[in-house]
Amino acid sequence: MSERNDHVVADALNHPVGSGAVLGVIFAGGASRRYGDDKALAELGGAYLLQRVVDRIQPQVSALAISGEKRAGFVLPTIPDELQGAGPLAALRSVLVWAEQHEFALAMTVSCDTPFIPRNIVSVLHAALKDFDCAVVIRAGMAHPTCALWKTAARTKVETAFESGARSLHGAIDHLNAYMVDFSAARDGPGDDPFFNINSKVDMAMAQAWLDNCHVPK
Repeated sequence: MSERNDHVVADALNHPVGSGAVLGVIFAGGASRRYGDDKALAELGGAYLLQRVVDRIQPQVSALAISGEKRAGFVLPTIPDELQGAGPLAALRSVLVWAEQHEFALAMTVSCDTPFIPRNIVSVLHAALKDFDCAVVIRAGMAHPTCALWKTAARTKVETAFESGARSLHGAIDHLNAYMVDFSAARDGPGDDPFFNINSKVDMAMAQAWLDNCHVPK
């Protein structure tokens, strides 16, 4: 990441933000068991997966942070899980607490293993959010709750979901007033799926093959 971009992030966090400001957060705290090593730092087309997601999401948000441990070479703020090993819902709670502390009313989450996310995902979800607690991506009938725009004020409902035993983001949605936003028309990535996620070396090979053969910007 360039020094210029690092300064932009730091500046956004050190000044009060407006009600429309969006904190972007990349989930990168998983154990990558199926992949075999840290997939956030796995290379696709000569770039780390994490960097590819940064490049896609950073132009769409007011500031950007990483949920999980700090990665060498990335100076973005990191949001550690307050409850280690408690699953993605605990990570989301930590994200919303952190966003609230930094005066962000909205937090956009994406996963470090989805390098083809749409370049307009934040604006589309923002337009749909309205009075809902969150706007969640759905494509071809499948919900992608890691790719969602959350109101920071929904933190208490997320905590209620966690206390009731929910640990997944799918489980949390049942406790929230969620709006599902259909991205079925979006086309990018292997199989024309912009939410193609890389969980294994086989998935990585498919993504690399798609990059090698496509004629769109990488």
